Amino acid sequence: MHELPVTRFRAGAVYSAGSADVESFAVGGGRIIATGAHAELADRFPGAPCVDLGDRLVVPGFNDAHAHFADAAQGRLELDVAPAHAPDAPALLRRLAGATPRSSGWVIAAGYDDSLSGAIDREALDAALPDRPVLIRHVSAHWAVLNSAALRELGIDETIVDGGGGSYGRDGAGRLDGRIYERALLSRYVSRSGTGPAPIPAPRPAEVVDAYRAALAEWNAYGITSSCDAFVGGQQLGVHTAAHRAGQRSLRVGMLLAAECYDDYAALGLGTGMGDEWLRIAGVKAFVDGAIGGRTCFVSEPFCGTHDHGLRITSPEELHALVRRVHGDGNRLGIHANGDAAIRMLLDAYEAAQRDDPRPTRHRIEHCSIVDDDIIRRIAALDLIVTPFARYASFYGGRLERWYGKDRTERMFAHRALLDAGVTVAASTDHPASPVSPFAAMQSLVTRTGDDGSLVGAVQRITPAEALAVYTAGSAAATGEERRKGRLLPGMLADFAVLDADPRAVDPFAISEIAAVRTYVDGELVFSRE
Repeated sequence: MHELPVTRFRAGAVYSAGSADVESFAVGGGRIIATGAHAELADRFPGAPCVDLGDRLVVPGFNDAHAHFADAAQGRLELDVAPAHAPDAPALLRRLAGATPRSSGWVIAAGYDDSLSGAIDREALDAALPDRPVLIRHVSAHWAVLNSAALRELGIDETIVDGGGGSYGRDGAGRLDGRIYERALLSRYVSRSGTGPAPIPAPRPAEVVDAYRAALAEWNAYGITSSCDAFVGGQQLGVHTAAHRAGQRSLRVGMLLAAECYDDYAALGLGTGMGDEWLRIAGVKAFVDGAIGGRTCFVSEPFCGTHDHGLRITSPEELHALVRRVHGDGNRLGIHANGDAAIRMLLDAYEAAQRDDPRPTRHRIEHCSIVDDDIIRRIAALDLIVTPFARYASFYGGRLERWYGKDRTERMFAHRALLDAGVTVAASTDHPASPVSPFAAMQSLVTRTGDDGSLVGAVQRITPAEALAVYTAGSAAATGEERRKGRLLPGMLADFAVLDADPRAVDPFAISEIAAVRTYVDGELVFSRE
């Protein structure tokens, strides 16, 4: 019988959640085949070459359990108007005016943050680019601003009415101001020409290949080896499939299929677990409400200084019907619910489905941002998996308390309370809604200190070891892959990162400065700084 070649790795420490550190492990056939003391593995595999990693820390490859890789790759073809490039409205408009249109003739920009760069409306966009369709997407991706040409292209005129979980902004005179919110925007990313709302032009999958490779290189450089793409419609599926067929083998991608396309996917027989170890269906994605940073989530108390309770994207009747159907088909659900009112509504649907049709499927709550003790109790009772924002405490900083007040901010992204209740917690940057670095995200989890210096819900701090577990074992569970990834134990995939410092040992405010020196996927080196 032919034996697979074996390579031994030796390091200062090898971390795996729930296990004591070891100093050595052996890899064969893309799997961890043994762990332990260096001398022990040298005796067991005497002819195997040894890669000496010095006194560095080895961790399982980081896993962002809720991000948007296909959109991030496509976003490299869009104009970046984040505050770093457009600190105020005049700078943003100048940047737009100098942009090169895409092949569709549109100028599409992303990363807009109104709370830092200031307000932009249709009139301002018309003045900057009167003759080309322009869309600037908010950093949350839950709303955007369009100019008049773009509104015309999408068939949006003054007679349009709000409804179906979406809305259209209007000025004091009742005229469209160019802002479109939630499903009025999101549905146009999954619609097809002639079948519903006019779609926003998207590049062909073949046009995204180079951008996809660049995004892979960036994520691997952070030690990221897996991610769950949390909203996959036809466009995103085409991008991932093209990369898979081209032999992409440096990031393992799980996919939450867009519920808007569920009939099509179900007719093809697609469901949770289908695919291979590189591209795999993780479940079905739907929305209850809007965004934290976009101030459109559905909350029981209004946003500070307003009478606004946010936006409910899906009605209770629609939600219960969807949950009942997908749950009954044996598929995992990953449903977006940020505000406390939205989370309670989702828990009602999950409880009803499980009561009427008990199944072992572990569903997810995406973001699960504003909770209380009763919500956490119900989550634990259902054995749900949650993906709270890992980076938002630092990314938004003091703005969160300004929008939501101190009490709610203390109950926001409640990693401490959720872990203490025994809930499985996975990592999420929601990139490109916040930066993708796992080190900056872990620092946020540990310090709860904003980039602006504000303390943000300090009671929800977790330890560096817990942050590592969230980013590895917790995220593996979120896609039902806890038996194949997330820990460096025999039988697990040989996906790991070599770090230049140990997050458990450095100053908590220096975690963001840690770097991945090497990244391995399937036992093969995919990134090196050396």
